[in-house]
Amino acid sequence: MKKFRIIIFSIPILLGLSLFFLAKKKQEIIEIEKANAPYSVEYVKNLIFNSSFEIGQGNEAKGWKFEREGNEAFFERDVIEKFDGKFSANITSDNPASKSYLVQEVTNFPKEKKFILYGAVKTYNADTAFMRIEVYDTLGNLKSFNSTKLLTGTNDWLVYTCAIIVGKDAGKINVKCVLNGKGRVWFDDVELVAVKYEEKDYPFWWKYWTRQFAK
Repeated sequence: MKKFRIIIFSIPILLGLSLFFLAKKKQEIIEIEKANAPYSVEYVKNLIFNSSFEIGQGNEAKGWKFEREGNEAFFERDVIEKFDGKFSANITSDNPASKSYLVQEVTNFPKEKKFILYGAVKTYNADTAFMRIEVYDTLGNLKSFNSTKLLTGTNDWLVYTCAIIVGKDAGKINVKCVLNGKGRVWFDDVELVAVKYEEKDYPFWWKYWTRQFAK
């Protein structure tokens, strides 16, 4: 009977100790995850104006400029094929030698941050389509760039992303939605956000790639 009472009284103590150690272990795991996180979001504002191409008149999207090298490449705001909202940006080309893109220049942004570009892309018989970030210094020299996955052929809507580190000497950032060659491509919900980063978190090859034009 005495042993039974001891067991009964011991059960709450053992449960309490178990819960204490579990809580402590959970907190340790949380701290480890925080320490190992590659970055944390600091600026959640989307730096792209008119990111869904909703604002504009006809086939002109406010805040964006359409550029092309070669003929037979055209831009329109598409009201039928879209990822979200009422419009998407469509570039169509029948010239395999053409290079065409939508570009937006961003001049108001934080320095010494990692920038992440997001966007939804769909293609139809495209030679090459992608999104691209370009970083320029205050003199207008291209310092670094990065691109999303190069898409070819026909692909349904999917969100793609790429990232780049922007230094303190950056003067502007260009975000491009690109079609090289023939085909059709749609872009929608283009976003550019800045996040914190630690220099030590990035290997040499990453820093070299994002700063390859710095010399």
